[in-house]
Amino acid sequence: MMPAMAVYLSLLSLGLSVFGQELPSGPHGCTEGSCYPATGNLLIGRAVNLSATSTCGLNGPEQYCIVSHLQESDKCFECNSRHPYNWERHRNSHRIENVIALSDVNGNTWWQSVNGQEHVSIRMNLEAEFHFTHLIMKFKTFRPAAMIIERSADFGRTWRPYRYFASNCTKTFPGTPANGLHHINDVICEERYSDIEPSTNGEVIYKVLDPAIHVKDPYSLDIQELLRITNLRINFTKLNTLGDDLLDRRFDVLQKYYYALYELTVRGSCFCYGHASECAPVPGVDARDNGMIHGRCVCKHNTEGLNCERCRHFNHDLPWRPAEAENPHTCRECNCNGHTNQCHFDMAVYLATGNASGGVCDDCQHNTMGRNCEMCKPFYYQDAFKDIRDPQVCVACDCDPVGSLEGGVCDSHTDLDMGMISGQCRCKVHVKGTRCDDCKEGYYGLSQNDPLGCQPCNCDPRGIITNGAPCDQISGDCSCKRYVTGRYCSQCLPEYWGLSNDLAGCRQCDCDFGGAFNNRCMMESGQCDCRRHLIGRQCSEVQPGYFCAPLDYYKYEAEDATGHSPSDAALPGKVRPQAETDCVEHLSNQLRRHRRHRRVTNSQQHRSALRRIRQLQQTPDVRSVHRERTPSHMVTWTGPGFARVKDGAGLVFNIDNIPYAMEYDIMIRYEPESTEDWEAIVSVTSVLLPSSLRCGNLLPTEQLYTVTLPHRNRYIQMPRPFCFEPSNRYVISIRFQRHGVTHRHLTAFILIDSLVLIPKYNELPGFQGNEPEAEHRREEMIRYMCLDSFMITPMPALAEMCSKLICSISSIIHDGALSCQCDPQGSLSGECDRVGGQCRCKPNVIGRRCDQCAPGTYGFGVSGCTACDCHSEGSLSHQCDPATGQCQCRQGAAGRQCSDCQPGQWGFPSCSPCQCNSHADLCDPRIGECRDCRDYTAGHLCERCVDGFFGNPVLGSGEHCRPCPCPGNPGSGHFNGHSCEADQTSNQIICTCRQGYAGSRCDQCAPGFYGNPEQPGGQCLPCECNGNIDSQDPGSCDPRNGQCIKCLYHTDGSSCDHCQNGYFGNALAHDCRRCTCVTAGTLQSACADGECHCDRQTGACSCRENVVGHNCDQCAANHWNYGQGRGCEPCFCDPQHSLGAHCNMFTGQCHCRPGFGGKQCTECEQFHWGDPQVQCQECNCHPRGSEMAQCDRLTGKCECREGAAGKHCDECARGFTGVFPECVPCHACFQLWDDAICQIKRDLEHIQYTAQKILESGGTPGVGDTRIKELEKKLKQINDLISSEDNDKIHQLIGQSIDDLRAEIALTDGRLMGVTRELNTTAEDEGALRQTLTGLERELRDLNNTVAHKHRLLVDYLTSGFADQFDKIKRFYNESVKAQERCNASVSGPLSPVEQSKETRAVTEDLLNASKDKFLRALVAQNKSLNELQDKAHELDKSVQHLSNKVCGGHSDSSANGSCSDSQCGGAGCRDDQGMRVCGGEGCNGTVSASVAALNLTSKTTESLKAANEELQSAARKLQDIATLTKDVKNQAMNTLEKAQKKKEHFVNNNNKLKDFIKKIRDFLTEEGADPESIEKVALQVLSITLPVNRTALDRMVQQIKGSLSNLTNVESLVNQTSQHIKEAKELLQKAKEAKTRAEGVKDKANTTKQALEVDERLTQLGDKQMDVMMRLNNLSMEVEALRNKTEQNRLMAKRAKELANNATHRASSLERSLNDTEKRYQELQMKVESLGEVGGLNSINQKAKEIKEEAEDLLNKATKGIEQLKSEYRELLSTVAARYYLQYTQAVVYLQEELEKKFKSNEQRMQRQRTELDELQQNATVVRDQIRDQVQKYSNCG
Repeated sequence: MMPAMAVYLSLLSLGLSVFGQELPSGPHGCTEGSCYPATGNLLIGRAVNLSATSTCGLNGPEQYCIVSHLQESDKCFECNSRHPYNWERHRNSHRIENVIALSDVNGNTWWQSVNGQEHVSIRMNLEAEFHFTHLIMKFKTFRPAAMIIERSADFGRTWRPYRYFASNCTKTFPGTPANGLHHINDVICEERYSDIEPSTNGEVIYKVLDPAIHVKDPYSLDIQELLRITNLRINFTKLNTLGDDLLDRRFDVLQKYYYALYELTVRGSCFCYGHASECAPVPGVDARDNGMIHGRCVCKHNTEGLNCERCRHFNHDLPWRPAEAENPHTCRECNCNGHTNQCHFDMAVYLATGNASGGVCDDCQHNTMGRNCEMCKPFYYQDAFKDIRDPQVCVACDCDPVGSLEGGVCDSHTDLDMGMISGQCRCKVHVKGTRCDDCKEGYYGLSQNDPLGCQPCNCDPRGIITNGAPCDQISGDCSCKRYVTGRYCSQCLPEYWGLSNDLAGCRQCDCDFGGAFNNRCMMESGQCDCRRHLIGRQCSEVQPGYFCAPLDYYKYEAEDATGHSPSDAALPGKVRPQAETDCVEHLSNQLRRHRRHRRVTNSQQHRSALRRIRQLQQTPDVRSVHRERTPSHMVTWTGPGFARVKDGAGLVFNIDNIPYAMEYDIMIRYEPESTEDWEAIVSVTSVLLPSSLRCGNLLPTEQLYTVTLPHRNRYIQMPRPFCFEPSNRYVISIRFQRHGVTHRHLTAFILIDSLVLIPKYNELPGFQGNEPEAEHRREEMIRYMCLDSFMITPMPALAEMCSKLICSISSIIHDGALSCQCDPQGSLSGECDRVGGQCRCKPNVIGRRCDQCAPGTYGFGVSGCTACDCHSEGSLSHQCDPATGQCQCRQGAAGRQCSDCQPGQWGFPSCSPCQCNSHADLCDPRIGECRDCRDYTAGHLCERCVDGFFGNPVLGSGEHCRPCPCPGNPGSGHFNGHSCEADQTSNQIICTCRQGYAGSRCDQCAPGFYGNPEQPGGQCLPCECNGNIDSQDPGSCDPRNGQCIKCLYHTDGSSCDHCQNGYFGNALAHDCRRCTCVTAGTLQSACADGECHCDRQTGACSCRENVVGHNCDQCAANHWNYGQGRGCEPCFCDPQHSLGAHCNMFTGQCHCRPGFGGKQCTECEQFHWGDPQVQCQECNCHPRGSEMAQCDRLTGKCECREGAAGKHCDECARGFTGVFPECVPCHACFQLWDDAICQIKRDLEHIQYTAQKILESGGTPGVGDTRIKELEKKLKQINDLISSEDNDKIHQLIGQSIDDLRAEIALTDGRLMGVTRELNTTAEDEGALRQTLTGLERELRDLNNTVAHKHRLLVDYLTSGFADQFDKIKRFYNESVKAQERCNASVSGPLSPVEQSKETRAVTEDLLNASKDKFLRALVAQNKSLNELQDKAHELDKSVQHLSNKVCGGHSDSSANGSCSDSQCGGAGCRDDQGMRVCGGEGCNGTVSASVAALNLTSKTTESLKAANEELQSAARKLQDIATLTKDVKNQAMNTLEKAQKKKEHFVNNNNKLKDFIKKIRDFLTEEGADPESIEKVALQVLSITLPVNRTALDRMVQQIKGSLSNLTNVESLVNQTSQHIKEAKELLQKAKEAKTRAEGVKDKANTTKQALEVDERLTQLGDKQMDVMMRLNNLSMEVEALRNKTEQNRLMAKRAKELANNATHRASSLERSLNDTEKRYQELQMKVESLGEVGGLNSINQKAKEIKEEAEDLLNKATKGIEQLKSEYRELLSTVAARYYLQYTQAVVYLQEELEKKFKSNEQRMQRQRTELDELQQNATVVRDQIRDQVQKYSNCG
């Protein structure tokens, strides 16, 4: 045992350390900061509060032993704790109270637990909160192996740990850190107080505030909370033993293991939160032991409670807080101004005051309230002259309950910022006054039931007078402005509108006196009541499509009046005698005298005068004279012209369209022909008696006028007006005669333009009376000369004021506006002039409604009228028939314009007979070319014979055209020539033969042809040599039987129809090629001298076993090892474990499924195990626990390193401890214990086996019951030991074996070093393999370079000339064969890269077998490199395919059967169904196809040129037909264009009117006095405006246009036909030029033979014909170009068409006839084409005819598509125009609305500012008024 002196020294040092951690009071006491009571042992005086869960001997004496006494005789003792400890009587009592310090000075007392019990706790309960500083425990036996110190601050409801103690913290408390303190409040596990030594007097010291951790502020709240406790508990969880209890749990073993505690010290102090320096006993606690630390604080700082945890009563102005070193946080008394003695703390109030005050007073008295009782209650207010603490400070309010809020509540105090005045009443919203007993301005009727107090006047602010109150405060009647009425001044007076803030209140309606029925309007919008078709607010605007009639609207053209002779009784006045008889007799007598005296000259003159007089006698008395209108002359007349009236004759006008009963002035417009004055006698008679109020009482009903018509004037007005009325008919008869003479003269005429009725506007409403408005209007009519503007023609521009007045007059007379009624065919749009109604006419159209042609024009229609254009030399006048346009022709002229000759003549105007050598009757009227020549003649004048005939058909030669004998006549079936001619020198007939014939009479076959042309019916046919002979060589084939003799292109046979021996291919396509078999894959028996034979048809080679490909260049499917003598070997890939039966052609490696490997996929993949036939699983060997990643391929067991175990080597092995992978060997003693356990396990198993036998047999001889019971007891002990959950004891016992295992770790490191050296060796081998693979790649790169070189040679070949192409192909083929041999050599042979790769592969396999598992990863990378080489080989195949594409136009074949279904052009290896090679063909781009096409093109050149001539002639005839059709299309398109233009101008006019309307609205908005109310009214009226054409009408119009468009189908068809013919003609011209070029090329190549000379002559003749054709084509192209331009213009015009409904039927029928004509021409063309194909029976001509037929059919199809496109474009145009119009209209309305809103807001803001200023002025006036009253009151008091 430790000596006593040592014990005393340890206690002294412990006391010093504890003193260093005490918390004494501050030096200032409790006044300036926190203060604390003294500390001590909290156990003193609290033995009753100390308890333990286990104490020995409580139920009776118990034995226990001491480990240190085991060698002594007294090793065990007795514990009896049934009584408290007493030195004399109960010395063996070891209760828990024995641990209180200084209870026994001799140290013979302690507490002891029950033997073997591990989980024991000691608990101390305190009666209040205490500060706990540290704890000291001194043990009698071993200190616990594990224990926990816990605390509670809520009297045991919850517990928190202070610290953990254990000998092995990581294992015992795994979740608790054991690495030392970092912060003062960290909870950690400590190991220094849990060792098994010392066996006695071991101490455990715990300090709450560890000295090693610096505490910045020991008085902080966190530290206070850490020290505060109400309960303390010490939990012992594990005993420290020697380990024998793990093997034997008998009682005698456990007697020495228990907890025994000498002393327990718990240091602390009373917990007062720094508000007390001493403590007193807690009420109810009577203990008065010396040194006891009491629990009730003696509180300071105005605090109270057991621990000073709250503030005293009425000290709650600040929150309670623990005291701090420099701040005591004293509780402060509440401030309630003496009106209460109760309060509480409110944290929200405290925070709201910025932590200044949080006390809230309760139960305020003296009519006060508030947090500090600082306010008065409702219905009370604070007396400003009394202190807030005065009990009488709150006074009752004095407010009228009727007008004040809340029954008379007033302001409780004065607060100027809030507008509060103490005692002031709070009035209702509409009430004012000190007591709230008066209504505010604008309100009336004070009432208690009204929540607002008074009712508003409801006067409209716009209609009341602003000076004074708006209404009476009793009755509420409003004071209205001048033009405002109603109770609330919210209505305008009649004839006023627009209630606003103006001075007068409302505005005058100002309705148009003629456009509106009266001067009344709508009060909101000002809209007047308009007459028909008048719009606008004032009814002063005309609706679109309508107009105002001018003053001269009722004019009657003299041309339409009835003419009467002078003697007619219908004319007024007396007829004068005529002087014509005397004049004739005088001239006749003079003529006789002249004859008698032989005065020839005078006689001729008189005879001419007499003839003139007789002509005048025959001239009608009245006739119409139409005058043409020219842009250079002003039109001074109306209508088409004048009525030319002879002296004394007259006109009668019938009038029945009077609109309004009133007086009208009668005016005559005229134009004299001489300087004489004329006079008119006018008679006006009404047919019926007048019945109207205006004209019924007037007499007479007939009126006679006589007026003079001065020659200087152009109109005359009757001196008096005449009253006309509706529903009556009037007859105006006028006699015209010279003024101031007595006789009528035959040569005197006057031109009368029209009769005009002008209304006397002074009679109309608005002009009558003496009202200022009527006088003003009459003055304006005179001032602006409105009436004078209608007297003369043309009418000058009207002043704006005149237009307005004229519209008003017209509206009254016609009860609204008149419809324009513009003729849809003659006008450009449906709108007309606003005044006058003149529509905008199309060219050459006149009339107000644009409904008639102007003089000199005809054909009124959609395009207007067309000028007559009568020929000046062929016609009698410039006028023509207005319907047909036919001019009056002179003798010998013909045609509509009189500009043509008679039939059989030409050359107008000097017409001459046609010169056609009596072979034709008609000729071209312009150039004289004869038409329809007869007698086999042709030419301009029918001067030559047609082809197939010869002779001189010129008139006078005596010859005619005779048939050519070549050798038979044309049509005899034995005619072999084209034409012939007579040789004058030899007097022989020389024939021009057809293709295939030769000889002067075409009775021989040409080279390349055979037959018997000399016999009738015989013919020459081409030699059937499949194009494999030279057609220019006479010996190439037999001329009699056609057998081929000289075959070309490696062909052979009687027809050159198969390839020579050693070649293969299609001889018919000139495609015989040398066999290209690969020697490495072809049977050796099929090869000789380095060349292998193949099938002559297909080129197929005889392959070795399992070798396929057209050239035997690849292994068969699912085979490999190409190039061996025995052929290719099968892959033998596992069908279940591989992705397919195929493998690498060179390596044989199969493509395995995931998890499988090996060459044939029959093994498991690397790093996998299992039976490949069942399943392969991944090894998953742990990299740190296994020797290698590969596991056992059968069991999957990984090869573990030392210290690791488990199937995957991811656990610590037996004999190792720790957490994997940190496994360390156990102690050396583990082996001994392990052996013992294993032996016991074996014995146990043997015992179990024996016991089982006993149970089965029922007994065992020689074994007694005693022995069995002993064995069972030992077996139970063993089972307890083995099944014990606490394996730590076993680990501790065997931990000594760890040192022995460290040597084994060193051995393992040595083994790892050996493995590393082995891996380095493997890496060197891998480098050698990589070098080998690099060499293979280099050789493949050389192969690629070779292929690239071949590709360049191929490009050069393609760009070279045709002459040496065949030689280059042959040379390239030889080079390709050599390259193929080199390629085969690189694949097979002892020195080939493949053989070297095979050897390398063998070496690699040996290396892999040596270290297979370690080297497998490197092999995977090498396989990847091989795959890349294979990809490069595929790229080589692509290059070969590219070469095939260049030669054949298609890719090469890589399939087994050689079919190329996806390549029509074939290629390398491609064959057809018969096995023939396929390379090139029609439509292919290869060199083979190009060569074949060139040969075929050369042979067909002559036929193409001949066919081109016939095609051009046919095209010329087509174009002539199209010209006529195009002219009709042009006329119809012009009509359509005029309609579209008219609609366009209609839209433009509407847009302009809309812009004008917007401008007027803007002007209104910018007027002075435009208030928001008026703006709003106008805005509403604008928004109510609807479109002039609604949606339904617009849709109907669109449908009409669409219907009209349907009639344009034939027009578009003709236009497209014209374009197609033009295109066809140009294509023919281009073909002719190309044919000429090709012919010239053929001519150059054939100069060496006689046949070539004959071809050259034929080509020269054909070239001349071609030049003629080209010239004609050039002229035709120019005409076609002009025609196309006109057609394009017509098509554009047709696209813009909009209205074609009125003449749709006429146009449709006309176009239908044109289409029928076109179809007839097309049928004729088709028949000609078919007949062309029959003549001669030549295949080339027939083929050309078929092409022409197809082109013609395509022409019709394209025409149909074109018209559909025209329809679509027209619909888009119409939609665009309509949408644009509607969009512009909508945008204008939206813009107007936005402008009105802006203006309204601006005015509203301005009114608000004015109101504010008025309020300020009113306030100022009120102040001034009050001051004046005060002054008056003062002065009155002074008096």
